[in-house]
Amino acid sequence: MSVSRRLFLAALGVAGVAGGSLARAGDLPQPLVAFDDELKNGFQNWSWAKTQLSVPAGNGKAIRVEGDPWSALVLHHEPFSTEGYTKLTFVINGGKDGGQALTIRAMAGGKAIDANYAIQPKAKTWAVVEVPLKDLNAAGKTIEGISLQAQGDPYSAYYIARIQFE
Repeated sequence: MSVSRRLFLAALGVAGVAGGSLARAGDLPQPLVAFDDELKNGFQNWSWAKTQLSVPAGNGKAIRVEGDPWSALVLHHEPFSTEGYTKLTFVINGGKDGGQALTIRAMAGGKAIDANYAIQPKAKTWAVVEVPLKDLNAAGKTIEGISLQAQGDPYSAYYIARIQFE
């Protein structure tokens, strides 16, 4: 991670990243970045929520997401293996209201893999989220991306940045 990225995350109040690096050491693969200021590495926005890509957030850019019941942020990619990766990480902020009930799922075969990993981002607070791929039933599998899907209520905007597989 660049010095400017670490400083950006530190300025947002994300603990534990200012001096560290998200890169892997040794013979493990480098992170597969889906979004870092913009979509990367062939990921595409296939969302069925209202999204704005590359919204200014501190010294970097995030994805702004809001929507209707059951809408989702979906980042699609040509099928790829998760072999060598153990988790999905991202930085998220619940916006002015927070509390959005979001279910995180990996996508394969054109649909979500059944898993029940849920989060509720806090209002006006940036936080690092690490989701073990085994909890998404995606460890060692070929997937086509990820989704963060809302539940049965409309929701106010949240912001998400630095999305990657590690």
